[in-house]
Amino acid sequence: MTWDEFWHESLDRLQAYWQANQYGIERRNQELWLQGLYIRSAVASCLDKKIKYPEEPQRITERTEDEQAAEDRRKIDHMRAVLAERKRRWDAKHKGVEAANDR
Repeated sequence: MTWDEFWHESLDRLQAYWQANQYGIERRNQELWLQGLYIRSAVASCLDKKIKYPEEPQRITERTEDEQAAEDRRKIDHMRAVLAERKRRWDAKHKGVEAANDR
């Protein structure tokens, strides 16, 4: 806000500038907080090899319905693959047992 705007414009304009400044301060605070999360993850991953640094950025907005549905499908497909592998191993391990029981 310039001096001319401050002295010659309405108080509503001053309120708008003040509100915009408050939003800017809040946004900066959120950015620094998120940066702190990244630093914490980096330090923790250096000190403990079991802790991995995130492969993707932290999400700061909510997922859309399409994104959530795609994530759900990905999780379901992963679980089906895990269960199919476990079934394959089970069948391979117990194939000889079933043949012996049939005799």
